[in-house]
Amino acid sequence: MQIDENLCMKFPEVLKQKLLKREIELPDLVQIEYEPILTYRAVQRNEDDYSPITREDFKSYFELGKTPKKRPRGTSEDFLSDPHYYGVSSFMNKELVEMKMKFPNPKKKMASGYVHMEGGPQETKLENGHVCWWLYKEADVSGFKLEKE
Repeated sequence: MQIDENLCMKFPEVLKQKLLKREIELPDLVQIEYEPILTYRAVQRNEDDYSPITREDFKSYFELGKTPKKRPRGTSEDFLSDPHYYGVSSFMNKELVEMKMKFPNPKKKMASGYVHMEGGPQETKLENGHVCWWLYKEADVSGFKLEKE
């Protein structure tokens, strides 16, 4: 899905440049306008760290300067051209996050909140409840909170 230049300008630099140069496109099933979606996401926190959720907790692999350790099934071999690695993952099912992130995990905590269109486009895969959210660089994620243990 090609998006217009004005929308491209809202994204972090790494995604904005890929979209403007047409090196990647967002998937066809991406929604730009949608109702808020309650999701769960694992965030890095030490055992005694209960600091508020920030945009830093919602950086993509490429915003962090990382590449995925292993390729999940159904994703491209070419990380640089797969738009999903420029978004962030969350799930509509808390138990899936707990299982995938091996909770309880002393280096991670569970956050919950709403993926919302003011924060950026999203793609939801109903078969597994995975939500990929391409956040705008100024996205407000303050509605996400750490879950009580």
